[in-house]
Amino acid sequence: MNLVGCSSGRRELGELYDRIADEFARTRRRTWPSILELRGGGGMVLDLGCGTGRNAAALASFGYYVVAADLSIGMLKSLRKRFSQLGMAEVRCDALHLPFREGVFDAVALVAVIHHIRGKGNRLRGMAEVRRVTKCGGRVLVTAWSILQTRFLRRGIGIISSPLSGGELGDLIVPWGKKGGRFYHLFTKRELEETVRRSGFRIIKSYGERIRGRLPENWVVLAEKV
Repeated sequence: MNLVGCSSGRRELGELYDRIADEFARTRRRTWPSILELRGGGGMVLDLGCGTGRNAAALASFGYYVVAADLSIGMLKSLRKRFSQLGMAEVRCDALHLPFREGVFDAVALVAVIHHIRGKGNRLRGMAEVRRVTKCGGRVLVTAWSILQTRFLRRGIGIISSPLSGGELGDLIVPWGKKGGRFYHLFTKRELEETVRRSGFRIIKSYGERIRGRLPENWVVLAEKV
């Protein structure tokens, strides 16, 4: 199925995740700690970029009706295989063109997704779509990889040189074995906050999330639509 308005680069990302879906499901089972920021809610939540469902399952346990959306049909098939008993809705779509009406979701989780969108303008466009489908007062959780990750600081020359080749500071390609590379834009905390704020959200809290290293691997922003 062709996705309306999906660029070739976005399609390639979806196709790569199709190829690695089974391996991803085996190796990425831990729920992101920051998903707990959406506890205590109810109603309908959009897990945008749901992958194989590890966060969607947690959201369902919080009492939400979950709409699990992803660019990769392989990821959605894996989610269905693992969590069909939870009764989640599954939608294949591009984050830049959401097939939902305005103001339908009480909350949106955008976990480890925005850093896959190439170009500042497109990232703002994606956040504008998130705002459009979120109810007034609805909460949005946005996480992204940090530019402070030690493994990437060691490769700083590649990150710094990317603007010279038409990219932006923080752009890089991360390979998945021999199956292909995934585009990432590594964020500063201020940059992620500004992206969320400029999209019409009020920031409730923001912080760095450390998993293995001394520096934050991820930035987390919890915000509400105003």
